[in-house]
Amino acid sequence: MMQKKYNEGVIDSVTKWIMENLDQRLSIDDIALKSGYSKWYLQKLFARYHHETLAHYIRKKKLVCCVSELKYSNAPIISLAVKYHFESQQSFTRSFKQMMGCTPLACRKRQLSADVQQSFQDSTDPCAICRKQEFDSTETVKEMRVPVTRNGKFPARIDCVMR
Repeated sequence: MMQKKYNEGVIDSVTKWIMENLDQRLSIDDIALKSGYSKWYLQKLFARYHHETLAHYIRKKKLVCCVSELKYSNAPIISLAVKYHFESQQSFTRSFKQMMGCTPLACRKRQLSADVQQSFQDSTDPCAICRKQEFDSTETVKEMRVPVTRNGKFPARIDCVMR
């Protein structure tokens, strides 16, 4: 029982340190060195505690920070990619789209109403709020494609396609 509490304390301190250093290059080797565990054991503990891999967690938290900067600053997308240590703007855009469901440019263009902005800043998944926000009056939905799987059922997630 004592071992479990110690491990949780280490994972909590590692998580806090990651959150304070998101704008730094974070390698699993460096984090493992800081924690005092081998990188393999740290990754196992981290995944058990957070239910996701250490690398996925870091990438997700960096991208969540980018969402806020996209919404509230005019910083070029390439500068955000460099600031958060992505290899290129293309890899940043690919990761962003995979994790958040839209490109950084599309995220920046979506305007939020004043009442949604506060909940956006406090959220752990700001893109979920952004996706729920209605389109502004300049955008119109021309077509909605609903894919059907082979067994005839609808998929769990349906996206609107803008054309």
